Amino acid sequence: MFLITKMRISLLYIFAILAIAFIGIYGYIFFSNFRISDSLTLKYFAENFIYFVIILLVVLTGIFVATLMKSRNIYRELDKIIELSRQGKYSSGMQLKKLGRLGEKIIEINLKLNDLNEMKSLKISSLSCMLNFLLDKVDMPIFILDAQGMITKVSQYLLEQMNVAEKDIINKYAENLFDEFTFTPVLQELHKSKYVMVQTPLMLDSFDDPIDVNIIIFPMTNYKNEISNCVCIFVTKEEMEKYTDVSKELKTTDRLRDNSKEVREMSLFKRFKDIFQEQKE
Repeated sequence: MFLITKMRISLLYIFAILAIAFIGIYGYIFFSNFRISDSLTLKYFAENFIYFVIILLVVLTGIFVATLMKSRNIYRELDKIIELSRQGKYSSGMQLKKLGRLGEKIIEINLKLNDLNEMKSLKISSLSCMLNFLLDKVDMPIFILDAQGMITKVSQYLLEQMNVAEKDIINKYAENLFDEFTFTPVLQELHKSKYVMVQTPLMLDSFDDPIDVNIIIFPMTNYKNEISNCVCIFVTKEEMEKYTDVSKELKTTDRLRDNSKEVREMSLFKRFKDIFQEQKE
């Protein structure tokens, strides 16, 4: 099976018609001017030759017209399939079967892609169930944000400690629950840091007055290194101070690491590094 555009097949048809017509006219003139004694026989042969050429041209034209009528516009058929898929009416690949062997190959590719998508869906659903199980069992006040700052999941421990219902928190934007919380700057900071600490009042419908909370936000990235979710943990002031101290130590370590690049390249330093790795192993 070959795919060819109508323009190319039309050019091929025109070239064939011109070639056959040229051969017919040239042959008729050649046989008509050929000098032999039996001129009637030669004239009869020349007329038969041009007659067969005309028949060949008619047959070739019929084949060309039949080919154009039976041929399908692949782009038009694919556009129909896309439109039916958007409307939810596409099923069983009936439209693709109209394309012949090409449609069968496309159906085969779709089946392979559907199998892969089903495997991914099963894996994602399994991970989601695992996450729900861990959130129900863990003794930590945790909630999870999506990339838009909406709360998608919350631990059972947090609901019990605050004595609130899941509907009061789930599917609500964090900016609407926390007075001094803006998700966009937090998201920008998470691209630079391993976590972000936030102190903000929390106000729910079931609360009489807002309460001050300390939140540590950790970014969760996908394979493109894009932040797709954020894990948020409520901590006490003491735990917040510990994270603050650790953050300062990390910044100091990073600064020392940048300043000691030449030291690490020294042979003596490399030797101590090798000894440490050997002892660690």
